[in-house]
Amino acid sequence: MTEHAIVVTGTDGTITWWSPGAEALFGHSAAVALGQSLNLIVPDALRARHWAGFRRAMEAPQVKDLAADIPVLCADGQVKEFAGRLVVLSDGLGTALGAMGIFAADGTTGIKPFR
Repeated sequence: MTEHAIVVTGTDGTITWWSPGAEALFGHSAAVALGQSLNLIVPDALRARHWAGFRRAMEAPQVKDLAADIPVLCADGQVKEFAGRLVVLSDGLGTALGAMGIFAADGTTGIKPFR
């Protein structure tokens, strides 16, 4: 499923899963990405905003659907937008376990909240 990039993190934002699609879309190998902070793919200009939202989501996880065109810092240094969905992962008791981003290789959601 290389037409989709799937990235999973723990509650601290450390990458724990990096799909073959993430390698293809973002340019970083799994060997490079695993164990790294999400700063690997979060553009510098969005990092403060990203981490504030990430911490809020981990403290109070809710089932929330966030689909948008998401800027990603790729291995070549370019920031590219991908249609993506961000999901907080939680257990049956509502405790946050981490987060997952699913990104499509092509297309747009038409929603651009990060501009």
